[in-house]
Amino acid sequence: MTENRDPQLAGAAFGKLFQGFAYAHGTDSGGCRWVTVDTLKFERHLTGEEMIGTYPMVYDPHRQAGGPAGFIEASVLDQTKPVYPDMSEDLWHCKWGAIDIDEGEDALTIARSAENLFQALDIVSWVELSRSKGCHLWIFNQDWVPAKVMRQAMQAVMQMVGANYDAVYPKQDYLDGPPGNYMRLPYGGSRPEGRQEVIVDGLHLDLFDFIILAEKHRTPTDLLERAAELYQHPVAETKNYLPPARDYSKAPLMRLDGSRLKGLPLTMFSNGPVAYYMQEGAGRGRHGFLNRFARAMFETGFERTDVISWTTDLDSKLSQWWPEDGPKFIGRADSDRQIQRLVDNAAKLAAI
Repeated sequence: MTENRDPQLAGAAFGKLFQGFAYAHGTDSGGCRWVTVDTLKFERHLTGEEMIGTYPMVYDPHRQAGGPAGFIEASVLDQTKPVYPDMSEDLWHCKWGAIDIDEGEDALTIARSAENLFQALDIVSWVELSRSKGCHLWIFNQDWVPAKVMRQAMQAVMQMVGANYDAVYPKQDYLDGPPGNYMRLPYGGSRPEGRQEVIVDGLHLDLFDFIILAEKHRTPTDLLERAAELYQHPVAETKNYLPPARDYSKAPLMRLDGSRLKGLPLTMFSNGPVAYYMQEGAGRGRHGFLNRFARAMFETGFERTDVISWTTDLDSKLSQWWPEDGPKFIGRADSDRQIQRLVDNAAKLAAI
């Protein structure tokens, strides 16, 4: 590839590396577009004409029960998303996995620690500097592997690292129907300078060298299965690792004067995010929306304990407005600490 840097060849090789659900892709601005994801689509990504993300989870790639294209679009019992008839949870597979590490200045250190642990397990992983902050850690498998195996291998390593991270992709062991959650791809032609590129030993790999090395060092399935066996299940585990529904009275969150949510906090909690927070960038997205809500509560006069409780409850509602991403913190082992940290940051901003 280094000798022949033809963009069309790069698109085909890049698409093979990031192979996923072939009938939809994620957009750079957020959201899903149902269209065939072919070599041309990857070429457009690399040139910057259309930056995309791919969905890792593919149903029945070995075509044991109809294959990946076997989903039906007709609603079933008012279900609006596509479904597979007589779906088996065990047939959800992927060829790549990724860890999203969104911990600011500590992100690269955490990613390097995970990379070293994977190396100790004979698994080659790749550290990418994500678009605005943080890092992504990628693994490419030799063959289709159950999504559960990929997830548990990555979760096992992060357990051993003992550090915070945002999510692993795939985000679920199985789906009710496609497409799931997408991951933005690196090396898009319109990426910020120095970002969305893989780094090795502090050096940025160009696209062609990355493709060559990643293809050469794909992970054998047996090594991934061995890593997955190291995962320690939480003591109280629920389906898809999501918490049970919260159903309780808001009375304990009442202020001493008897008032409840009001003003901007009430509007944000009831109506959800305005268009600004549905965009990407610093201060936006789910994190930005939760932070602004907590700040508004402080500015309205609520105490810290009330702000934490209401912010936690708002986080559990985020799937209403971010259906592909869901909550920002709920479901993570360190969710309480992360929300407290967000609330403390909001308190500082409210004091300005």
